[in-house]
Amino acid sequence: MLLPVRPSAILKRLVGLVSFGVLLGVPFTTEAGPSSNVAYRRIDVQDAATGELFPAALWYPTRAAPAALFLTGSLSACRLPAMLCRLIAFEMQVANNAPPADGKFGLIVISHGAGGLALNHRDLAMALASHGYVVAAPTHPRGKDNDISGVGVWVGRPKQVSRVIDALLEDAQLGPHIQRERIGVVGHSNGGYTALAVAGAKPSPAASVAHCRQHPDDSRFCSQGGAATREAARKVGELPAVRDPRVRAIVVMAPNAAPFTDEALARVAVPVRVYGAERDDLTLVRYHAGRLAKALPPQTEYVLITGAGHFSFIARFPRALRLVAGEAARDPEGFDRDAMHEVMNPQIVGFFDRKLPSGQNTPAKGAPPTPSCGSSGSKGA
Repeated sequence: MLLPVRPSAILKRLVGLVSFGVLLGVPFTTEAGPSSNVAYRRIDVQDAATGELFPAALWYPTRAAPAALFLTGSLSACRLPAMLCRLIAFEMQVANNAPPADGKFGLIVISHGAGGLALNHRDLAMALASHGYVVAAPTHPRGKDNDISGVGVWVGRPKQVSRVIDALLEDAQLGPHIQRERIGVVGHSNGGYTALAVAGAKPSPAASVAHCRQHPDDSRFCSQGGAATREAARKVGELPAVRDPRVRAIVVMAPNAAPFTDEALARVAVPVRVYGAERDDLTLVRYHAGRLAKALPPQTEYVLITGAGHFSFIARFPRALRLVAGEAARDPEGFDRDAMHEVMNPQIVGFFDRKLPSGQNTPAKGAPPTPSCGSSGSKGA
């Protein structure tokens, strides 16, 4: 269900923005506030349920000058010559292990999809950090489960996000800089499930089973972890609460919405921005992103990206890893993943700046102008 700048001359086919109801009336411009250098470091966080350690990549503002850093998927440094590292490792221009800049920052946790990596959304993390956020992206533990369904996912993933928040607030370097009222979560696919759960949508094992019974045309989604879902549903009753009240806004991309009833989704009380992919054949828009746009409370922002696939939300892979990554590195024919990210990432920065405002930081000017193929908005009555 999910795994992990070349400017584009043509954006006319890039982004179609579909909304329900009235437009927001918020201007979207190219920049999202003043930029700063970005620092990077890694921490290890202990899973509250299993006790195992899992890594989290951190990005945050700094005054230090950046340099090229090549990391493997395990967040280890590539020790080969730069020419070879560029082929097999993830490259970022960051100040490695540098001290944070002065000031107060919001905190955003990014949750990857099943089978994914902490670096899947590194370009978004860099965009957020350069505009005044501390960003943490864990590599969720796989454990004995399949990272797609089961209690280890339904409960484990949200609690891992909460543990990451705990770790950052307790961090000697970064904790004093974080504004506790400005915490958000971004999630892709099963990470989208995770974001919804910590935001207050209570998951139900029975909801996933019912979804697949009612919608046999969602066959690819239901074949991913379907047996584990049914087995877990038989073994567990009501899941414990996994909401984290510290989370004040979320963004979900090609989300897995099946584990939630409409009633559960209606209880989400924080601002939400939903991204769907028109050509997503894994989490079909009509049952997942599009359903969220209708079931979540009013003022939910919904963006449908024309031509995008399920994995288009993941940052570009190094060249040699594209063969290994397989489908996660491919897009529908004619779609420009990099150009999409150039538009989407500033939009997400702008969303958090609007929904998690700070009197101490310069407000964001918003996201880039929307292409002529649509408009961004909130769903209305």
